[in-house]
Amino acid sequence: MAGSIQHRPDRRSPWRARYRAPDGRQRSRSFRRKIDAERWLRDQLAAIDRGAWVDPHAGQTTVEEWAELWMARRVRLAATTEASYRSILRSRILPTFGTTQLGKVTRGAVADWVRSMVEEGLSASRVRNSFNVLASMLDAAVSEGLIGRNPARGVELPAQPIREHRFLSAVEVARLADAAGDARSLIYVLAYGGLRWGEAVALRVGRVDLPRRRLDIVENASEVGGRLVFGEPKTHQRRIVHLPPFVAEELARHLEGRPSDPQAFVWVSPKGGPLNYGGFRRRVWAPAVAAVGLEGLTPHHLRHSCASLMWAAGADVKAISQQLGHRTPAVTMSVYTHLFEGAYDPVMDRLDAQHRQLWPTRGPEVVGLEKRKQVTPR
Repeated sequence: MAGSIQHRPDRRSPWRARYRAPDGRQRSRSFRRKIDAERWLRDQLAAIDRGAWVDPHAGQTTVEEWAELWMARRVRLAATTEASYRSILRSRILPTFGTTQLGKVTRGAVADWVRSMVEEGLSASRVRNSFNVLASMLDAAVSEGLIGRNPARGVELPAQPIREHRFLSAVEVARLADAAGDARSLIYVLAYGGLRWGEAVALRVGRVDLPRRRLDIVENASEVGGRLVFGEPKTHQRRIVHLPPFVAEELARHLEGRPSDPQAFVWVSPKGGPLNYGGFRRRVWAPAVAAVGLEGLTPHHLRHSCASLMWAAGADVKAISQQLGHRTPAVTMSVYTHLFEGAYDPVMDRLDAQHRQLWPTRGPEVVGLEKRKQVTPR
């Protein structure tokens, strides 16, 4: 696609470069020097050849205008995620960038924004979440051809501290279940089934298969704006959760005498509606935790404990991943890095035994560990 440079000596900027853009319209710009006109035209034609050309007027859309359009197009967002995004936009992104044109958002401005949140005392997690929303918006703007590159990419972020997960032993789970009273079966299902809290709240009687000791996890409950919203599980995939026989027995006792309505919730509040997280923690959880001396424990720690209990019982990473509803075993390995660190010790011991069986008379001092004479160069 060719362009041209026209010399107009009577103008203040006499050198005019022009070309026909992919949208069929002619674009032009005037310069004082011919070399500047040639450089600009060369850059524009090269961008067209690479498929990276961006309409110079497209970036005039403001961040606030683009944010509304970007959110409207996010059709697969969970209710809680959408609420979180809108909160971040309202409190963090739009006050700083709302009236700024997309094409004028610079890497320096994004870096200053990140630093200001750090200096304000926001947690690394909150800073990163806010940054990720802005960066995702700008990635979409690049894909739409509104800007040529994402100025947020490459900005340094605060380090994310490594969270230490808390795992309960089987004895601790049993003590907690005993202290939980009527919620005994819920404690066991959370600890041995690995359900998220919202999945347990949304579990219905028709999804419980007691003879086969299985739960069909197809729904999740999230609290948004003070009300429960029911939708798909976090990973957008249904899964089967397997239970040990004794947990299935606890669940059977809990459901005994209950109405056989398949749409009824397995666990309900005192008033008969779905469980409320805050009410459950005040009414049941906090007293039970205090009674057994497990201060600081949250219901989500029971999900972590499921991974630990299954691993101790000989389950592999794939089985644990499927039970917990992770997208891939790699996610499970990443979340529970410390849990799986000991997996290498038995492997190394077997390799050592294999070696010593083949070389029974050779000690470690001759297996690649002997000192070599150091040769001093002349």
